[in-house]
Amino acid sequence: MAFEFLGDTKSKNTALWLSFMYFCWGMASSMVYSLLPIYIVEVLNGSTKQFGYIEGIAVFFSFLSKLCAGFFIDIFKRKINILYVGTISTIVSKVLLALSNSVLFIVLSKSFDRLAKGLRTAPVDAIFAQLTGQKGAMYSLRYTINMSGTLTGSLVTSVLIDQFNKNFRVIFILACIPTIVAFYILHKKVKYRDEPHKKIQTRPDWKLSYIKFLPKEYWRFIILVILIMLNRFSEGFITLKARSVLHFDTLSNLPQYMALYEFCIIAIAFPMGKLSDKINKYTVVLFGMISLAIADILGIVANSCISVIMIYIFSGLHMGITHSLLSSIVARIAPKELVGTAFAVYYGVTGSTLLLSNILAGVSGHLFNEIFGLPVASAPFVMGLVTTISSIGYILWWQRK
Repeated sequence: MAFEFLGDTKSKNTALWLSFMYFCWGMASSMVYSLLPIYIVEVLNGSTKQFGYIEGIAVFFSFLSKLCAGFFIDIFKRKINILYVGTISTIVSKVLLALSNSVLFIVLSKSFDRLAKGLRTAPVDAIFAQLTGQKGAMYSLRYTINMSGTLTGSLVTSVLIDQFNKNFRVIFILACIPTIVAFYILHKKVKYRDEPHKKIQTRPDWKLSYIKFLPKEYWRFIILVILIMLNRFSEGFITLKARSVLHFDTLSNLPQYMALYEFCIIAIAFPMGKLSDKINKYTVVLFGMISLAIADILGIVANSCISVIMIYIFSGLHMGITHSLLSSIVARIAPKELVGTAFAVYYGVTGSTLLLSNILAGVSGHLFNEIFGLPVASAPFVMGLVTTISSIGYILWWQRK
């Protein structure tokens, strides 16, 4: 059983219901974000550069809120309350996205949506760290369930977009339904409660200076995270690449291609999570970076349906291998008393790097097109290949040392 390493029935149920909440959130996000790049570029007449800025800003806000939530967890010891705020904010954010009718409104709505994501993700990560410790399999299983929801959302969207005559807003409104289900699960099914304070404190027993107690391995790991995230620009750039190569006659094909990406994540995440509990976790991360390097090369040269499919496959393999594994590494390295702080710094660094990554991906398209004549949709993958090779070299150097 996947949950055999959890100690009691209450822990198992908590982990299961929280994972099902991730299923709902993943489904809702997929129903919006599988179509959002085309909605911005073709309906609202935005540019690839604007899309890059939107993705970068939104991701930055996501990880900024995770950073703050991580600190708040260690300060106030109230994981479940922060999770409630994040869950309710997610419902509101999806309504705002459905009402968006301009690029500026999209920026504001998606930024709020990513803030909500941060507020719900940080407490869940802390709860999982408390329940499972360093178990990579548990994080990978949660991510598999999350991506199963995302896959479901993509498949549902591919059907609905034709049924509603390419009416984007109807799809965005329907995406609110899974977020409401997630709130129901939290309120009625999740039985986790924070431990009560043993004594009344006049001030929180936590200081920012406690960051210095995070071990040396943690900071070496953060350098690796920076190198990885420089090539973690939005999957929307893959969608724009596919659009430029295949010239879809129907928008229903776009969610289907994203579904392939998500299926690859689902297929690989849990097996690689279990493998990471048996061998060196950084060796498993290396497998993921090699997959990403292949995806980058294909992203540069792709000019056919098969090559585009391979971009989705290898990008999905990368995310399935590395995404949850990075969180489990943080949980393994961090001292028990500073787990929220360790995740907070990780979120802050990740968000800042992804902000830069998405902006560079958007800008590089026009820059490389003007200087080298490279297709706009291919340019982000050139930047990505350079950073991926750097991360592979860093892992090899670290392991040898």
